[in-house]
Amino acid sequence: MTVMTDALVPALEDAREAHEAVVDRLRADVTATPSGPYRQMLERQVDDVQDSLQRIEHHMRELRPRSGLVGDSVDTARFISRSAVRTVMLPLTIGSTLVTNMLRGRRPNDERRLLRNAQDEYAVTARALAACRAGQSIAEEVHDQATADLLAALRRQDEELLERLEDSVAQNARAVAAAANGFVQENGGGWADAAARAVRTVAGRVQDVAQTGSRRARGAAGGAVREMPEPTRMAEEVQGAVTREEELPIARFSQLSVDEIQQQLRTLSQSDLTVIEGYERTHSNRPPVLDAIGQLRGTEPWPGYDTMDPDKITAQLQNVPASVARQVQEYEQRHQQRQKVISAAQARTTP
Repeated sequence: MTVMTDALVPALEDAREAHEAVVDRLRADVTATPSGPYRQMLERQVDDVQDSLQRIEHHMRELRPRSGLVGDSVDTARFISRSAVRTVMLPLTIGSTLVTNMLRGRRPNDERRLLRNAQDEYAVTARALAACRAGQSIAEEVHDQATADLLAALRRQDEELLERLEDSVAQNARAVAAAANGFVQENGGGWADAAARAVRTVAGRVQDVAQTGSRRARGAAGGAVREMPEPTRMAEEVQGAVTREEELPIARFSQLSVDEIQQQLRTLSQSDLTVIEGYERTHSNRPPVLDAIGQLRGTEPWPGYDTMDPDKITAQLQNVPASVARQVQEYEQRHQQRQKVISAAQARTTP
């Protein structure tokens, strides 16, 4: 059993599963889509993706050893390659509902259904694209040009489909907004613009995550287990992009000066910082605010730290190594600056 096979077969399995989901989604939506160019495009894509599945299956048969795959190295490769893809799905799930959140159910049912379908098509295609990018990176790292060429071709096909679907999502979002009880006429197209911005936000995050997944996959090919990016942060950033101002963790956000916002950022959890970041990037996009958020970003000393009160933190400090106590001290000094916590952390690190 070779390292090449151990790394490539799980990656190809992921690509196959992702493209099977694309076929299932497109087939389901074809029956609900009115006759016309868009439905014809979906039907053509079903045929194209089915052809891709046959190519993947044929190549897997050439690579797969007769005895099958066993061992920790295979499990590690499968975990990392799939994790590179799974990080895409959470923000895309939010993307499938973000326009729904903005429009609050005031759309005609047919238009809303078509919009949801387009969002779901976009999500599964993005997953397939991420699988191909991760697999291509693994193939290139182990110098299997045939597999790299196959996945590169499938990746280009997915990218083309994703562009078409992105346009479809934006068009359907504008149609839904325009039909929402005359809101657009009263507000100068505000919902349509907001919907388009939200779509662009999700599209940008898909591209970023897919590229990150490719980089992580290279580590998998070399046998290195590296920490995968947290999908939660991306989900929160996308959620922040479509959160209403009154729901932000900083009250009256748009009415505050940059200095006032910077003062309040220190009190926020990492999760809330991410929501604010997503909102700011989609709206004002002020460098001083984004820079201040960046300076406060970091890993909590331990999971759930941000939600604990000072008494619980100081109690927990009695049971952690000195290295963790130093992390608490540094983290606290950058954020809420609670003297009780800082003193307890210093005491824990003092010999």
